[in-house]
Amino acid sequence: MKANPKQGRTHMIRILKPIRKHGRLVSGLALLLLIANPLGAEENSVPKLFESGEVLAVTITAPWEDLVRKPDFQDPYPATMTYTDSLGKEWSHSLTVERRGVKRQQTCDFPPIRLRFEKDEVRNSPFRGQDSLKMVTHCKKPEAYDQFYIIEMLAYRMYNVLTDYSFRVRPLSVSYADSKGGHNLEKRFAFVIEDDGDVAKRNGFKKLEIPYIRSERLDASATSDFALFQFLIGNTDWSAMRGSDSGECCHNAKLIAPRPFGFDDLAIPLPYDFDSTGIVNPPYAAPAEGLGINSVTQRIYRGYCAHNDALPEARQKLLDRKAEILAVLDSEDRLDKRSKKSTLRYVERYYKIIESDKNFERMVVKKCRN
Repeated sequence: MKANPKQGRTHMIRILKPIRKHGRLVSGLALLLLIANPLGAEENSVPKLFESGEVLAVTITAPWEDLVRKPDFQDPYPATMTYTDSLGKEWSHSLTVERRGVKRQQTCDFPPIRLRFEKDEVRNSPFRGQDSLKMVTHCKKPEAYDQFYIIEMLAYRMYNVLTDYSFRVRPLSVSYADSKGGHNLEKRFAFVIEDDGDVAKRNGFKKLEIPYIRSERLDASATSDFALFQFLIGNTDWSAMRGSDSGECCHNAKLIAPRPFGFDDLAIPLPYDFDSTGIVNPPYAAPAEGLGINSVTQRIYRGYCAHNDALPEARQKLLDRKAEILAVLDSEDRLDKRSKKSTLRYVERYYKIIESDKNFERMVVKKCRN
C-alpha cells in the first residue's frame, strides 16, 4: 500500500495543535520535546555501578567503632558515602550501614556490611536504581586477608564468563571514617554484589520467592552450568531446592523465573557466597559434616541426577571457555604471586577431571544426588 502524503500532513497538524497538560497549554513542538526528554529528567552519561569493572574509591563515614564492638546490635547506622565518578564529578550520598551474614560475623574482626540507599538520594549517580547492596569486606586486619576476598570476587567473574544468569560485582577501595571521632580504619579492598532483582530484570525475569522447589522445576541447562561451576570452585555449601530456613528457598542461591511462574515455566538458580569454597580456602572454612571430605579444597559434585542429560552441554561450555576463565585469574594484578599460582593450579586440577571422559563419568555423572 502506498503512503498517503495528505494523511501524513494531517497527522502532523494534529500533533502540532496545542494540548492541555496539567492545566496549561503545551504546543505540539513542546510535546515532542517532552516525549524525547521528559520534564525533569537528566542525562545519565556516567556508567551505572555494575556496568564498569574498574575500582571505585569511596569514603564511607559511619560509627564504625560502634558497629564493630556491638555485634548484638544488628540495626542500621546512619552513614555518608563520598566518591568521584569516572567523569570527575564528586558525589555524596546519605545511606545506612548494618552488619549482615552469619559465619563471617562470628569469625571476622570486621563484619560484612549491607548498604541501604533511598533511590532519590542516588538519582543520576553511578548508584542510581540501587536500594540495598551486599558489601564483602576484609574480615581481619592483616592485608593478606584481602587475597581471600579478591579471589571470591573473581569467582563471580568466572561465572559471568559462563552465563548472564549470574551476579555482577564491582571492586571498591574503601576508606572507613568514624563519624563519632573514633579511629579511622585504613583503606581496604571490598566489593559489592548486584541485587538479585536486578539480575532477574536484565535477563527478562523476576526473582522468585518460594519456600522450596523440585529439581524438575529447575531449568536443566542453567542448573547444570550452576552445579559444574560449584564443582569447579570447590563449593559444597549450597542447595538450589530448599534453604535452612523453611520459609525461603534456597541455600546460597537465589531463583529467578518468568512471572507469573506457570506450570510449564522453569526457574534458574543464581549462585553466591563463595568465601568458604576450595578456591578461596580461608582459615575459617570447613566442609559440612557427612560429605566424606576433610577440607574445602577437596571437590565433590553435588548436582542433581534429574539434570544429568544436560551435563554434556554444560561440560562443553566449560571446556570451550577454559582460556577465558583462566584469564580472569591470570590478569588480576591484585593477586600476589603465591595466591595467583595456587588458584590457577586449583582450577587446572578441575580441568583435568572434566577433560577426561573417564574422570567426568566417575567424579561427576555418578556422584549426582537425587
